[in-house]
Amino acid sequence: MPEPRDDVYDLLRLPPAAPPVDVYDSLDIDAVTFGADVSTHALTQLDSDEDLDRTRVIPRIDAEGAPAPGKVPAEGSLRRASMVMAAGTMVSRILGFVRTYLLTVIAAGTSLALDAFQAANTLPNVVFILLSAGVLNAILIPQITKAMKQPDGGQEFVDRLLTVSFVSVLVVTVVATAASPWLLDLYFSSSGATRHLTIFFGFICMPQIFFYGLYAILGQVLNARNQFASFMWSPVLANVVQIAGLVWFLVQFGAHPDPATWTPEMVWVLAGTTTLGIVVQGLFLIIPLHRGGFRWRPRWGVRGYGLGAAARITVWTFTALVIAQLAGIIMKKMLSHVRLVHPEVSSSISAYDNAFLIFMLPQSLITTSILTALFPKMSRANADGDDTAMKKLLRQGLEMPALAIIPCSLAMVVLARPGVQTVFSLEPGQVDALAWAVAIMGVGLLPFGITTLQQRYCFAREDGKLNLIMQTATTGTQLIILVTMFIFPPQAALLVVAAAQSIASLVGATAWIVVASRQLGGIGMAEVCRQWLKLFLASVVAAVPTYVVAHAIDAAGHGAWIGHAGGTVVGGVLFVAIVLAMAKVLHIDEITDLLRPVLRKA
Repeated sequence: MPEPRDDVYDLLRLPPAAPPVDVYDSLDIDAVTFGADVSTHALTQLDSDEDLDRTRVIPRIDAEGAPAPGKVPAEGSLRRASMVMAAGTMVSRILGFVRTYLLTVIAAGTSLALDAFQAANTLPNVVFILLSAGVLNAILIPQITKAMKQPDGGQEFVDRLLTVSFVSVLVVTVVATAASPWLLDLYFSSSGATRHLTIFFGFICMPQIFFYGLYAILGQVLNARNQFASFMWSPVLANVVQIAGLVWFLVQFGAHPDPATWTPEMVWVLAGTTTLGIVVQGLFLIIPLHRGGFRWRPRWGVRGYGLGAAARITVWTFTALVIAQLAGIIMKKMLSHVRLVHPEVSSSISAYDNAFLIFMLPQSLITTSILTALFPKMSRANADGDDTAMKKLLRQGLEMPALAIIPCSLAMVVLARPGVQTVFSLEPGQVDALAWAVAIMGVGLLPFGITTLQQRYCFAREDGKLNLIMQTATTGTQLIILVTMFIFPPQAALLVVAAAQSIASLVGATAWIVVASRQLGGIGMAEVCRQWLKLFLASVVAAVPTYVVAHAIDAAGHGAWIGHAGGTVVGGVLFVAIVLAMAKVLHIDEITDLLRPVLRKA
C-alpha cells in the first residue's frame, strides 16, 4: 500500500497548540473560535443562567503549546448552542417537507413506486445505525472527552479511534452494497416490477452508508469540541441537492406511480441525486473541523491505547441496536405485507415515513438540539464523578424540551388532519390513516424524547448494560403491541404501529426515570412533574378552541389547499397565543423567562 500523503491528511490533524474552545455568537455555520487569552469573565457573561458553564475556564497553554493538564475546554451557553442547532434543524426539516412533498408528487401519493424508493433509501440508514452509528454515538464523545485530559489532548488516541471507525464503516458499506438485494428482501415485501425497481434503487443508495458514517464520526468529534452548528446545518446542503434532483425529475419525466414505467435514467436521477446529497452532507464537515484546528492522521493498531473500555461498551450498545433495528425491520415488513395483500389500504411504509417525518419535526428541532448540547456536559460530569452536575443536567433534559414539546404534542393531535393535507399531496382516501397516525404519535412525543435522554445518559456513563435493559423493555412492549396488527382490520395497521411507538416510549421513559433516580439519589422529579402538569393544563385549554376553529376553516375550504393551510396556520397561531396566556395565568415562569428577551426587543 502506498504511503498516505501528508498534504491530504493535514486537513484532519489536531495540532497540540489549538485548544478546542468554541462559543456561538450567531447563527453562522462556523463557530466563533476564541484564543487562549479570553478571560473567564468574558465567558461567564455569555449566559447567566448556566451555572455549570461558569465553572469552565479557558485552559492555559504551556511552553510546548499544549493545553495544561486537568483543564476542561470552555463551553458555550447551552441555550445559545441549542438555538444554533435548532435553527439548522428547522431549516433542514422545512426543506425535508419540501422534499417529501415532491416525492409524493412524483409517485402520485403513497404508491408502490414510492414504497420501493423509500425502502431502498431508508435501508442504508438502518444498516448504518445497526452496525455503526449508534455504536459511534455511544463511544466517540465519552472517549474523546476523557482523552482531552491527557497531556497531548488525546491526539494519538483520537487518531487511532477514528481510523478504526472509518475502516469499519467502509467495510460495512462494501458488504451491504454487495448484499443489498438480499437485505432488501428481508426488509421489504415486494414482487415483479416493484422488486426489480427496489433492488435497482438499492444498489445506488447503499453507498450512502459510508457518508452517513463520515457525517456521524466527524459530527461526534465536532460535538465533543463544542462545535455544534455545522453538524446540524450540513443536512441543509443534502436537502438542497436532493430537492434539485427531484425538480429535475419532475421537469424531465413527470409523475410515475407505476413501478413498471420507470426507466434506468429515471432511477439514476432520483437515487443518484439523493445519494449525492448524503455525500455532500458528510464531506462538508471536514471544513469546520479544519477551520477549528482539528487534524487527523491514520494510526493503526489499538492494543494498549485505552480502547478496551470502548470495545466493552460497543458490545452492549451493538446488542441494543440489533434489538431496536430488528423491531423497526419487523414493523416495516408487517406494513409492506399488509399493503401487498391489501393494495387498496393506506397503511404503507411511505405513509408511516410521512407520519414519522411530522412527528420528528418538534423532536429534532427541540429535544435533539438541547440533548446534543447536553451530552458532552454529561460525559464531562461523569468523567469528573460529579453526580450533582449530572442531576442538574438531567433536570434540564427533562424540563427544557418539555416547555415546547408538551404543547406541540397537543397541537399535533388537534391539527393533524388539516396539517397533513397541507404538507402532503394525498388522495382523499389516504388522509384519515395518516392524520390519525400523526395524532397518536403526537401523544407519545414527550416519552419519546425522554428515551433519547436515557440513551445519552447511559452513553455518558458508559453504561451499555443499562441501555440494553432499557431498550429491551421498550422494544418488547412495541413488539407485543405490533402483533395485534393482524387482529384489527388492515386499514388500522398504521394506527397500531403509531400506538406501539407511543406506548413503548412511555414504558421505557418511566422505567428509566425510576432507575436514574435510584442511581443518583433522586433527580427532583416532583418539581419536574409539577412543571409538566402546568404545561399540560395550558395545552389542553388551548387545544379545544383550536380544534373547533382549525376544522371549521378547513371545512369552509371545501377540500381546497387554501382551506387546509388556513386551518393549520390560524389554528396554530391561536394555539400558541392561548398557551402563552395560560402560561402567565399558571405562573409557568420558564416560558416567561424564554420570552423576556424577545419581548424586550419587540
